[in-house]
Parts: sequence; structure tokens; C-alpha cells
Amino acid sequence: MLNEHNNLLINQEIVLREEEGGAFLFEPDTGRLCHLNTLGTSIWKLCRKPITSSQIIDEICEEYPATQREQISKDCLLFLEELDQLGFFANREDHEMDS
Repeated sequence: MLNEHNNLLINQEIVLREEEGGAFLFEPDTGRLCHLNTLGTSIWKLCRKPITSSQIIDEICEEYPATQREQISKDCLLFLEELDQLGFFANREDHEMDS
């Protein structure tokens, strides 16, 4: 389960293919494919650097000031959790052992 204060670590094997209006994430080991809309693509790109869920929410709130923070937080956390369940984030335990 994701913790909003731990850095998100993307699985380095994931391939991002941008297309008009969004992108696709492809996980070659499992063959999983996930379509991202424009906002999802922006969130994924934020995850390329060490960043927490809270920092992502802050960034999205700045980008969409007319949307309530509570709604952005709920939607972002759900989206990030789905990506984690699909294996698009690295296993944090494996990463900690490598450090």
C-alpha cells in the first residue's frame, strides 16, 4: 500500500509511449498495458523523480486551482494505488535492500 510521505519509485522496466491526448504504460515482464489520459501522463512524469503522493497532489492542485483539493487528493491517491497494484511502481522493499 502506498504511503503519501514515502517517495514513489517507478518500475524502471516500464515503457511510456505518448500519444495524442494521453499515453500508454507497458510492463514488458507481464505484458500489462495501461492507458493514461493527459492528467495521468502528467502524474506519471512527476514520478520520474523522487516525489511523494503529497507532493504530486500539491503540484496538481497548483495546475487545477478551481478543483477542490479533497477531490484531487482522492483521485490522485486512487490512480496511484491502481498503478501500484498493476506493478508499475518498483517494490519498495527490494529498493531498500539495494540501497
